[in-house]
Amino acid sequence: MSYKNNNKNNKFKKYFKKFIVQVLICSLIVIITLIVSKKYNKVRAFIKENIYETSFNFAYVNDLYTKYLGDKFPLFNNFFEEKTVFNEKLKYSKDEKYYDGVYLSVDNNYLVPIIEDGIVVFVGEKEHYGNIVIIQSSKGIDYWYGNIDNINVKLYDYVEKGNLLGEVNDNKLYMVFQKDGKYLDYKNYIN
Repeated sequence: MSYKNNNKNNKFKKYFKKFIVQVLICSLIVIITLIVSKKYNKVRAFIKENIYETSFNFAYVNDLYTKYLGDKFPLFNNFFEEKTVFNEKLKYSKDEKYYDGVYLSVDNNYLVPIIEDGIVVFVGEKEHYGNIVIIQSSKGIDYWYGNIDNINVKLYDYVEKGNLLGEVNDNKLYMVFQKDGKYLDYKNYIN
C-alpha cells in the first residue's frame, strides 16, 4: 500500500515540476515581449497589426505550445483519463450553396461532429445562421457551424476532430469556411 502512495507522490511531484517550468517559460516569454514592445515602436506596431487587426491564429500557437512544452495542464491530464465516447464523421444527404457557405440536409436533431481540430473562437448568433460555433484550425481556417443547439463546447476550448460539437436545431446544418477574411469553397472541406 505504501509503495502505491509513494509512486503517486513521485508522479505528482514530477508533473508539478513540469507544470512550474511551463508557467515560468510562458511568463518569461510574456515579460520579454512586453519589455521589447514598450521599448521599440516597430515591435509594438507589428504586434498590433498581427494580433489586434488581423485574425490571430490561436490554434497554431496552441499547436506550437503543445509541441514544445507538452500538454496544457500536465497535473490534471495524467490523473484523469479521458475516454472518447463520441467519434463520428460528418454525414449528410444533400448539400446546397447558402450565402457564404453551404447548407447540409441532415437527420432531425443530428449530433454534429467536429471536422477539424482547433480552438473555439466564437459561440453566439449570426444573421442567417442562427446559433453558431466558429472553430479556428491550426491551418488558419475558420470552420463555422450554424443552426446549433445543445452546444457541447465553450469559448476557447481546444476541440478535436470527431468529437461532439452539438445538435442541429432541426434538419439543417449551415457551414462556412473562411481564411484571412476570404470565404472558401465548401466542397474542399465537407467530403
